[in-house]
Amino acid sequence: MPKILSFLSIFLPILLIIAGLFMATFGVRSLLASSETLECFCPSCPDFTLADGGIASLGLIKVDIQGAVKKPGIYQLEIGQRLSDLIALADGFDPDADQAYVAKTLNLATELKNQDKIYIPFFEEVEDSSNNDNGNVATSVDLESSDLISINQSTATQLKTLSGIGEVKAQAIIDARPYASLEELVSKSVLSENLFNDLKVQLTL
Repeated sequence: MPKILSFLSIFLPILLIIAGLFMATFGVRSLLASSETLECFCPSCPDFTLADGGIASLGLIKVDIQGAVKKPGIYQLEIGQRLSDLIALADGFDPDADQAYVAKTLNLATELKNQDKIYIPFFEEVEDSSNNDNGNVATSVDLESSDLISINQSTATQLKTLSGIGEVKAQAIIDARPYASLEELVSKSVLSENLFNDLKVQLTL
């Protein structure tokens, strides 16, 4: 018995020290490994960034407004805000904005979406576009103005009377409104260039 007690008194402290060192080493490694997976999402952190697509999770959107407004640019709004809110942030319409176009075409109650782009035309732009369209119609096809299809105001049923325009394309034309020129049907990827060239003499703003 004295030998056993003597053995334990010598080796037990050593075993306890070894066990303690092992646990300490393992704990430090676990802490370091877990820290590698941590990411800081605190806005006060110096490297904090948030992609544009991620702002929706915070209830925010970013919308670009250009053209005939006093302060064009990219604005941050809350989800659910309307076109009227965006125009107010842009300090209202420019004095040279085409008010007739705005009154007839723009729906100020439209709910905005993230990455929307809004263009408000100047009066001279709408006037020039109208003159160009009239010239094209006069030289290409003898059509009465009442026979033209308005890409800003026509219903889906009226749009579907155009050759090559079905339910899907008619809705795409409506969804991409407003248009400042006929060519925006191509630039907004609503119609192919070939189809647009076939139809443009039948179209008006």
